Amino acid sequence: MGQKNISFMILEITIATAGLLAFTRLLYVSKGMPFIGSYYATIFAALFIYVPVMIMWWRRRPLDFLDRSPTIFLRGILYFIIVSLIVFPPYLLCAHFWMLFVYGREGFALASFPDLTKTVIFQILLIALPEEFFFRGYMQGTLDKVFSKRWRVFGTTLGWSWVLTAIIFAFSHSFVSYQWWHFSIFFPALVFGWLRERTGSITAPVLFHAMSNIISDWVMRSYF
Repeated sequence: MGQKNISFMILEITIATAGLLAFTRLLYVSKGMPFIGSYYATIFAALFIYVPVMIMWWRRRPLDFLDRSPTIFLRGILYFIIVSLIVFPPYLLCAHFWMLFVYGREGFALASFPDLTKTVIFQILLIALPEEFFFRGYMQGTLDKVFSKRWRVFGTTLGWSWVLTAIIFAFSHSFVSYQWWHFSIFFPALVFGWLRERTGSITAPVLFHAMSNIISDWVMRSYF
């Protein structure tokens, strides 16, 4: 790929990301307004899907991060299950000690899920899908054309696109609404990126992303 094309891709990602984050920040600080407050998540989801679709249509690049066959879809489901069984048990153990020693929360009260179906649908369709569509689908896939893959990580070949996308993903959360712990989002973002490269689609990262949010929220509600 020529240097001109590489520079254009970097400029394209920069403009798209900066524009989306600036608009999302504007939406966030305007959540007190009736319409925006009611439809914030829907507007956010639509933008994070619509913008990369329009860019890739304009640039004549395929949406090759979507499932192209039942086999790819089932592989995504399988890797989601396997990685979840590997990651979440030690995460829950670490979260317990974090709550114990950092927050000083000794009492654990098993939190319920009053509307689990609604929560799962919301997390998948309005949070995980649009974020993974933009970051792991569009951004990581585009950066793969800029940076060569040179590392083998758990059987998958990865490059700087994997790391940079995780960094930008974590930073974007603080840009919209700052929280000191947002740096830690970098680590699950690496898992999202690995799943995208391993399976060839965003199905597994979307599901794992949604499950991460649901479990993190459950942990917080169980201690506070």
